[in-house]
Amino acid sequence: MSTDTKQTVEAELIARCRRGEAQAIEELVREHQASIYRLCLSVLNDADEAEDAVQESFIAALGALDKYRGDSAFSTWLYTIALNTSRGMLRKRKRRTVLKETLTENPLTDDVDKLTPERRVLKDEQSRLLWAAIDDLDEKHRLPIVLRYFHEMPTEQIAEVLEISVGTVHSRLHTARGRLNGDLQRIQQGLGAAE
Repeated sequence: MSTDTKQTVEAELIARCRRGEAQAIEELVREHQASIYRLCLSVLNDADEAEDAVQESFIAALGALDKYRGDSAFSTWLYTIALNTSRGMLRKRKRRTVLKETLTENPLTDDVDKLTPERRVLKDEQSRLLWAAIDDLDEKHRLPIVLRYFHEMPTEQIAEVLEISVGTVHSRLHTARGRLNGDLQRIQQGLGAAE
């Protein structure tokens, strides 16, 4: 399906949702639910809270659907709502949660089924160290890393979701990578020493 066709289909779906068609609302939720859940889980690090955040995000989005003008992709608009909802939940519980084993796909655990038990233990430890390093970043540097490398968002979309300039995204990614560099080198050295 071409991008124009996809946008037309999505615009029609949104129009049907605005009219209150239950089937269209179910279809819209089903189409975006998994990615919104992954984002909420990335921020909250709690499966139950992430599910609550997903529900609140869709309720908020459907309630504000008339305000969506189509200036950005619908998914970007929805990511922004979900991110703000998740941040609000973090503020309510008055503590910042961290990312630890929240995503099923991790670059350090590829092909884990092919590993020996010893290598699997090492990979798990390296994954834990990576998430600990990411956790040590403050939120303004952690979120661009999560959105860029774990949700594979382009910098322009990250800028829209976080409501900052593209230049600021680049700056924060650069700073975060610099802070993570030493930890990642130690993780890679540990991997090399075990081989």
